[in-house]
Amino acid sequence: MKDLKENGSRIAVTNANKVEYANLRAQWMAYGAVMPQMEQLKAGFYEVVGRANLRDINSAELEELINGKPVINLKDWMVNTVYTEPYGKKHPVVQWFWKALATYNQTQLSHMVLFATGTSRIPAGGFVALESNRGEHRKFTIQASDFTAKSDLQLPTAHTCFNRITLPMYGSYEAVSYTHLTLPTNREV
Repeated sequence: MKDLKENGSRIAVTNANKVEYANLRAQWMAYGAVMPQMEQLKAGFYEVVGRANLRDINSAELEELINGKPVINLKDWMVNTVYTEPYGKKHPVVQWFWKALATYNQTQLSHMVLFATGTSRIPAGGFVALESNRGEHRKFTIQASDFTAKSDLQLPTAHTCFNRITLPMYGSYEAVSYTHLTLPTNREV
């Protein structure tokens, strides 16, 4: 039994002090009873976010720090993407990929980000701050499918642990934009 005030267990509850007792009891139930858990939660939060980071930010910035950026900046995504051979920035399939994404609205972009990374939001630092599921810095990567013959029937695959998407060697923009890239974006987040 926890005393709600000094020597509280020795004080009988009467009509004269029942409001005080009810207030102290409610305060204990709301705060005191969960204090050990709240201290652990706070310690973990400070470990992840950092106490110093909380000093000069407002609630909107805190929300972004916790949840990530709600708006996906396609230019930031493009700049912070790496490619594996034979793909590169100028490869037709890569150009078609970015061209298709440029036609997407924010909901569709968030679906594509979710498909490729496992999360529909980007870290507060942008695409440069993407991490793997192990917490290691890992930029978004576009790689070619192992099946390198041109195939408009093959679907893209994602490796969310590594922020990587595998694109087949599509033969046309239409194959990239209409058939295959719309599949991962036609879902609910």
